[in-house]
Amino acid sequence: MQLTTRQAATERQHRWKHQGELSIQGGRTIIEKTGERAERESRSSGRVRHLRAINVGNMRVLALADEHERELLARQLSRQGWSIRRTSHFLLAWRAKVAEEPLSVEQLLAHWLSEQESDNRLVDYLQQELVRDGWLQSEADFSAVLNALIVSFEPTAPVRAWRRFALNTFTQLSERIAQGPASIATGSETIAAFATIYRRLLSLLWGRSLLDVGCACAYWPLLVARGGHCSPESIVAVDRRAEALRLSALLAEALGLAAQLRLEQRDLCQPAFLRLGQFDTVTAIHLLEHLEESELPLALKQLLKVTRRRLLIAVPYEEQAQACYGHRQVFSPAKLQFWGQWCLAQLEEEAVYWCEDLCGGLLVIERSQQP
Repeated sequence: MQLTTRQAATERQHRWKHQGELSIQGGRTIIEKTGERAERESRSSGRVRHLRAINVGNMRVLALADEHERELLARQLSRQGWSIRRTSHFLLAWRAKVAEEPLSVEQLLAHWLSEQESDNRLVDYLQQELVRDGWLQSEADFSAVLNALIVSFEPTAPVRAWRRFALNTFTQLSERIAQGPASIATGSETIAAFATIYRRLLSLLWGRSLLDVGCACAYWPLLVARGGHCSPESIVAVDRRAEALRLSALLAEALGLAAQLRLEQRDLCQPAFLRLGQFDTVTAIHLLEHLEESELPLALKQLLKVTRRRLLIAVPYEEQAQACYGHRQVFSPAKLQFWGQWCLAQLEEEAVYWCEDLCGGLLVIERSQQP
């Protein structure tokens, strides 16, 4: 997994339609197509509050005002025959669509989080409260619901909702890194873990140029750019997904760092990747687990070819690949050691490698001279 997920699909935001409204009025809940009935109810009673739902397949995702509204909604849905489940941050409701063949299940996911909580904690909440209980098992389902959850904070302005999410996450990371290890160790599991990783990587940067491969939202290269750790215009971030690069550009612009970061759409395993040239430091942070085992030799060869001095690879250690994050393989300390030795065997010049425990594992390949 990468921070925010590797499926940050801003391109989907513009295709979502607000097809349903949920109206709370007295003791009734109405989920319907937006239209005359909703407008008529809104005019007839000031107590009606229409909530825009983001539709994702058979699931609707919406934001509530508070826990009181959650309980009102739960009671009303229960009266209509919905099954209800509460977690720390979500209300999940479902019922069978008996009129459809084949039989399908309609689902609703509601939350009462504040806009200040729209950051990478949402990934943790979904993982801990839904995935672990059997919901959202596929990468596509997890990605779609996460995207809908982020947009639910501002359904009529999805780009602004994503900008807030990215900025909130970046701010959390920056504050934890600045405050040191004691601060990093607390708070959101994912944000704390990546703050720990980034803090260590900052100490390992070498030279004046950086290439980040599989940048996702570009938090890491933007942290480097803001800290002045590399020369301006010598920081390059690449990802094979256009939507990830659009989100990266959105965040870079919001931070006033667009001129200091070059974004490129490149696939690590394609020949065109090598046209990027060489960089003093190359990073691949929680990237390799998204590749098939058979792709590792080519991927590592490509990374070595663009590395002038130091290659930094971070991976999670897992007992089982997390399918919801798009993981295709698992890593262990022994496996990371194996690939470290394999990398040295590929290099003609003298080099060294070492591994560290770092919220998973860190592999460092250091070339002693320019090839």
